[in-house]
This record gives sequence, structure tokens and C-alpha cells, in this order.
Amino acid sequence: MRMQINHQTHYDYEDFTRYAIQRLYLTPRDEPGQRVLRWELKGDGEMRHQRDAFGNIMTTLVTTKPRRTISISVVGEVESSFSPFDQAKRYQFEQSSHEPPVEVFLRPTSLTQANAEMVDFARRRLSPVSQEEDLLALAADIEDRLTYTPGATHVGTTAFNAWDRGAGVCQDHAHVMLALCRSAGLPARYVSGYLSGEARASEATHAWVDVWLAGHWLAVDITHRCFTTDRWLRLAVGQDYEAVSPVRGVRQGGGAETMRVTVSVCH
Repeated sequence: MRMQINHQTHYDYEDFTRYAIQRLYLTPRDEPGQRVLRWELKGDGEMRHQRDAFGNIMTTLVTTKPRRTISISVVGEVESSFSPFDQAKRYQFEQSSHEPPVEVFLRPTSLTQANAEMVDFARRRLSPVSQEEDLLALAADIEDRLTYTPGATHVGTTAFNAWDRGAGVCQDHAHVMLALCRSAGLPARYVSGYLSGEARASEATHAWVDVWLAGHWLAVDITHRCFTTDRWLRLAVGQDYEAVSPVRGVRQGGGAETMRVTVSVCH
């Protein structure tokens, strides 16, 4: 499958900025199953690219001249496919030599802390010898409890806050899954990317989870209660949303900010 991506982010400021720096995770990962045919990332400022400790391509965008607007543009085409040996038609990944040990993804973060109820819930449903069907059952339990509700949470909402609220979006589903898996001794990592086709979740920077099971990473979309397939495009993996958010930055000056985002993902 070939996916066409057009992702535009535009900031308007009430006054001139003096300085702005943004960290971008907007370049697909180099992994089996996805091949970049063309990819163009542009921004208003100086751009530098580097590979981070998790194997992601991180771009730094720096603007030093006074500006009332800043735009970031992504246009690309990616071919997504399965190995002919993957009869199950879902993605699983070996651990890469340039990635940290999987045990790193057992550590909770401020966004993926589990409360006592969540720890008990996880230990009744998971163990280090859990099977693939256990992960799908857990994804369904999470999605049942956290009704998909745009606007119910924000980027700083923690896993246990979303758990208590009973509502959230794909980011919250992923954070709860991370908290539960890590509580049960299963390494798990956050995945940021795009989803092609009709779905309840927004195509803009969709989120899911990789769980370390039986010696490989298995990709699970909690919001859609399924393993990922060739309709999912992977941008970055990390400890949580904060670690690999597609666009994150700070600035001096500018006053109030208005952001507009448009995303198109089609095949």
C-alpha cells in the first residue's frame, strides 16, 4: 500500500516573536515494512536533523528573526507492506542494535504512572508470559472504559487521570496501555504516526503502543482494538507522548498564539 501524506501546521502570533525553537518528530522511522518514496519537511527557519537514542529522526527548527507566523509543512509518500512470511498480517519488530535495551520501557513516566486500581487491574490480566490475545483483550477493556471523546483531555493529561475520567483520545488510550503493561512487567513504548483510511480516531498524529512479547515488539492500536497493519505509518517511538510529540517547542515574544493544523492521509 502507498500512503500520501500532507500535514500542514501554521502558527499565527499577535506580536513578533524574538526567538523560537521547535523539536519535530515528523520523519518516518527506517523500519521493515515501510519504505519512504519521497518525503519533504519544510519550516520557517534553520532546520537540523539527527537520530535520537531511540532510533527516531529528530528535526530541530530554529527561528531567530522576528516573525508573526511560523509554518511547518510535510508532504510525502510511503510504501507500506508486509513480509511474505508474515501470514498473520500484523506488524512485529525485532529489537534494533541502535535502540536502548527493552528494559528502559519498563520505567513509568509522569504521564504513564498507574494508580493502585490500575496496578491491580493490570496484574489480574497480564503477566510476563502473556499471549497476543491477552493484549487485544486488554486493549478492548481500556477502550471500553475510556470512551473515545475528543476534547475530554489535553496533552498533559496523565494515564490515571484519564482512567478516572473514563474518557479520552488515542493518546490517553496509549498512556493507559503503557501504564498497565509496565505495571505487569511488560516493556511497552509509545508510537506516534499516521493512520490511513476511515477510522474514528483522527488521522492527525495517531498514537498506539508497541509491547515487548515473546522476543519482539508487537504493535497494538488500543483505540481500534487491533494489531496494526499496513495502514499505520510509524513516525517515532518513545516513553510517552511528551518524548515524541510531533511538534513541540518554546519561544520568546509573540504574545497570544493561534495554531491551525490540516492533515490528509490517503492511499
